[in-house]
Amino acid sequence: MIFLRNYFTLFALAYLLLAATKLLFLAFYADRFGGYPIASLLHALVWGYRFDFAAAAIVTLFATLGQFNARLLHIGAALLLGSLVMLQLSDILYFEDASRHIAYEITDVFNDAGGLFMTALGQNTLFTLTALTAVPLMVWGFYRFGRARLHPVPLDRYYLPKTLLLLGLSVFFIRGMFAHIPLTPWQSSQIGDARLAQLALNGSYSALFSLVDTEGRLLPRRVAKLSPREVKRGFAEIYDDGRTVTGMNATPNVIFFFLEGWSGVNMQPYGHALQTTPFFDSILPRSLRPKAAIAGGHRTTEGMFTTLVSYQNPLARSVAKTQLQNFRYRSVIDLFNARGYRSIFFQGTAKETSGTGALAQKLGFSESYGKEDVTERRFGTNFWGVYDQDLYAFALQKLGESSSPFVLGINGATTHDDKLPEGVGKTRFADDEKQNNRLNALHFADAALGEFVAAVQAHYPNTLFVFFADHCGGGVDGTFENFMIPLAFYGASIAPHYLDHYVSQRDIAPTVVDIVFGDYKKLMPDFSGKSLVSDQHFVADYYRNGILGWVEGMQAVEYLADTGEVTCYDVSRYRAKPAACERNSEDYTLRAAAFTDVSQRLLFAGETGRFHTYRATRPAYASLAGRR
Repeated sequence: MIFLRNYFTLFALAYLLLAATKLLFLAFYADRFGGYPIASLLHALVWGYRFDFAAAAIVTLFATLGQFNARLLHIGAALLLGSLVMLQLSDILYFEDASRHIAYEITDVFNDAGGLFMTALGQNTLFTLTALTAVPLMVWGFYRFGRARLHPVPLDRYYLPKTLLLLGLSVFFIRGMFAHIPLTPWQSSQIGDARLAQLALNGSYSALFSLVDTEGRLLPRRVAKLSPREVKRGFAEIYDDGRTVTGMNATPNVIFFFLEGWSGVNMQPYGHALQTTPFFDSILPRSLRPKAAIAGGHRTTEGMFTTLVSYQNPLARSVAKTQLQNFRYRSVIDLFNARGYRSIFFQGTAKETSGTGALAQKLGFSESYGKEDVTERRFGTNFWGVYDQDLYAFALQKLGESSSPFVLGINGATTHDDKLPEGVGKTRFADDEKQNNRLNALHFADAALGEFVAAVQAHYPNTLFVFFADHCGGGVDGTFENFMIPLAFYGASIAPHYLDHYVSQRDIAPTVVDIVFGDYKKLMPDFSGKSLVSDQHFVADYYRNGILGWVEGMQAVEYLADTGEVTCYDVSRYRAKPAACERNSEDYTLRAAAFTDVSQRLLFAGETGRFHTYRATRPAYASLAGRR
């Protein structure tokens, strides 16, 4: 029974490595779990054993496929175990930026390997250097361990049946054993607490699950089972009739600024103590703007889809590089193209980072450029791409003196990193060096933004600037706070106006259509967002680690789909403060569940063009006002 002894020896070692690195994860993010008793944390670590068993089984299966040869067995096992440790350590670093475990982003590791490595080295130098030193030593240790404990299996007539038995045993573990078949990463939320779910799940299984799904076959996540009557009621309470508007400006140029990782919590207008973005702050009083906006995801492609299509992303995922990208979507850029606009997308990173360039063109942009196209680099590069100053200069160069109206999408790279060009001095924004570096990168990007806006206004005075973040950056605690982003519509004769509401990133496209063309409900009826010009009742949604969040008024209601648990927060001061659930929180939960259930079903069926049939059955806002 040597083959079984080899298998379970490797399986046990892989499991122990996963358990040890999960403890390291807990230590690295101890401040996030400070309010939990030790017993709860240990419970979460043990509760996630199914994910640990699954990841261990995957590594063990591949290691034992070559056990007919001692050298292949020993070297293969050592390398696979070392890769498992490296993946776990990489997930710890990734989690800091995205506040979630690695998932579909694993497919971009080779495209972005240089930027990922240099960012990790720059922002977590000691941890990264320790890992780079320790992992090779561990691989050597694994090899020595294998030579002592793992023995080759004769390649005879019984070898194939033995291998099939190991395959069946591995599938048993990978599929979740007797329960939860198939085992999916998001089932970690069944522990009943979103933060503890982060401990229960290991990053390796989340990443490997996505790699197995190489054809991009996403599965829809159901957040609730609702009757048709409940869905109808939920939608009736979301959408009001609004009012019809006509375009406010004749053929303006439009620039969508997907401000890379600009988290609202790091900006003074949204509650930060210091002024980190003086230019942006200066134009807010002269803009159409809400209290703040809620992002639709945590990656640029997620922000692009939500913004341009005015639709919900697949929960905690992107349509990019999946079967969903093959469906037909009607984007706001399509409307500009139909009206004779020149449409261009610029990004400071490589054009195909996470599939951004391809998605931009899928969503209507005729031209797409990345850092490889920006050859004049006055400030050099950071670990991810060119600085915003050089990207903006390239954009102006591409525009030339064109007489055609244009619509641009711009996603910079300055705040994709925390490095400043050589010779640029820093301001002391925070005592923590890592946070201070982030805020200085934000400050530098804001200066570039101000210079670019001035240059555009000098050459193209009839331009509408739409400022918002594609998603929040790293270093942000909390769930609500991880989605709060800036938003302002400025220029092109925009009348300054403040709405004391949180709005959704989905509301950007309807607002732009109202401003430029008039009445988005007729022109783009399948937009799921609202217009800051013609609507009055605003809602926003977010999804993270099994939590479905719904923001309405000054309250955020978070619904844990797997358990039905509801938690409420007062967000009137830009931070989520635990609060007693108001009487209407049950209504908010229903609206969130109905909206998400319909949005996800239509998205995965390729029928987002039917969304208007749901928002069409709605009462006037006046009939709702008295009930809220």
